[in-house]
Amino acid sequence: MIKEQFSRNLGIMSENEINKLQDTKIVIAGCGCIGGFSAELLTRMGVGKLALADPDIFDVSNINRQCAASFNTVGQLKVDALSDHLLAINPDLEITRFTKGVNEENMDEFLADADYVIDAIDYFCFPDAIALHRAARKKDLYIITAVALGFGASVLTFAPDGMSIEEYIGIPESLSIEQLKGITFPASQYTSYLPSYVNEEMIEEFLEKKTIPTISVGQALGPGALVSQLVLHLLDRKQPLLVPDKFQLQFE
Repeated sequence: MIKEQFSRNLGIMSENEINKLQDTKIVIAGCGCIGGFSAELLTRMGVGKLALADPDIFDVSNINRQCAASFNTVGQLKVDALSDHLLAINPDLEITRFTKGVNEENMDEFLADADYVIDAIDYFCFPDAIALHRAARKKDLYIITAVALGFGASVLTFAPDGMSIEEYIGIPESLSIEQLKGITFPASQYTSYLPSYVNEEMIEEFLEKKTIPTISVGQALGPGALVSQLVLHLLDRKQPLLVPDKFQLQFE
């Protein structure tokens, strides 16, 4: 029996596919931009189980682009505010909360029973993202990530038996998490082209200040493409592009 709030999904997805999503668990590391909107889209598509991880709280500067960020949620843990938002959409949604984020200590618990992994970890917490990718590979899990680039976005999918994130960006897989501190994901590896108003000098300034300009549309486009590829893959309807290939959409 399909719940009424998911009845309009019928016709695009079969009843069996909707039921499969109901039994699916997606784990999302990072509950801000990419992670938050991905969680909402998955919830509205009928995914029945989520694990959400993020140690951060909402502040006013998040309101321009992050799902569940509003003046009503400023000061709240992102995991809790997002969970409340999602449960208002589907009260039966099963959510496991990791309010201290993901790390090497809780990684196994975070990935327990997962069907797919979304890497939406903060750009400046790259060692945590590497730890997540390494753990997902060990558990034979696909991991997908997206980045917003102004009026566009890119999506990258890593197969457990394919190219690793370290190989993709050109760093040794032997580096420890401690040795990775201070390293960030190269912007050139997210996209084949940058908007005309962005140059290498500006990127260096953004990284130094740890503040990257971003707007709502890119942060919505990324999750839309990410969730589309993820769900089609889960339902065995279409294989996603795998790195070194990537999905890109840019309106400028």
